[in-house]
Amino acid sequence: MSTPIKILLLLLAWLLYSVLVFKSCQKELCLSCGGSATTGIVAPPDGVADSIGRYPIDFQWGNAQPLVNDGGDAQIKALAGGLQDGQTLEVTGFYYEGETKPPGFENFGFARAEEIKKMIVAAGISADRITVRARAVDETDGVRTGYFPGYESRVLEPEQKVVETVQELDDRIIIRFPTGSTQMTYDKKVNDYLNQLADRVKQTGESISLTGHTDNVGTDDVNQKLGQERADAIKKILTGKGVKTDQIQTASKGKSQPVTTNDTEAGRSENRRVEVRLNKQ
Repeated sequence: MSTPIKILLLLLAWLLYSVLVFKSCQKELCLSCGGSATTGIVAPPDGVADSIGRYPIDFQWGNAQPLVNDGGDAQIKALAGGLQDGQTLEVTGFYYEGETKPPGFENFGFARAEEIKKMIVAAGISADRITVRARAVDETDGVRTGYFPGYESRVLEPEQKVVETVQELDDRIIIRFPTGSTQMTYDKKVNDYLNQLADRVKQTGESISLTGHTDNVGTDDVNQKLGQERADAIKKILTGKGVKTDQIQTASKGKSQPVTTNDTEAGRSENRRVEVRLNKQ
């Protein structure tokens, strides 16, 4: 290879290197300026997305502020753009029991849901078409130092605004109770579900966790007892259907874990519940 060609190749290599370095520096400078000025969202640290699994929008332990990554803005725009006339959007914020209660909120679930709501409102949806909820989730390894998806959302049709006696979620079933009562409101869907649940665990040997919850009417002690009685009531039904007593664990959270506001009767009716969870063998 002739000397002129060698020199030309070296010059091209140097030019390519300079361009790459410039782009890298430019990226670092942009990230150091923070997130979008219109949303006030903090940008994730440089390089994290390459080394740690991330989500379009995620959160960190003890912090309600969303972190917007690749696809995050598009996710919010899709939520706002997909809402049709008459529909409402339900945003549920997740939280862990070990997180310290944030100022002004019952838990970090409500705080995170409110932050997502602000983003959707900024994308053009009226605030009165968005409801916020909270859900306690199990703590997993590394969650206190890593990143996690802190919310989920679903579109509700007008008829879905009526509180269901039994509601199926991804990781649990919700059974609701009348105020001050340990007797669930009769609903064929509830009875059918408990029949199916009993048949299943008798075959698989899986255990069941039942956690009772209440609204905020009454003292802490009264509600703690009432939550336990509700869980025990479901246990009694299941053992009556042939489930072994040692397959069922019961607990009460009283009024400490509301899923929605206690300021309305509709909200209080949603908080009076037993959560049913299956534990694999």
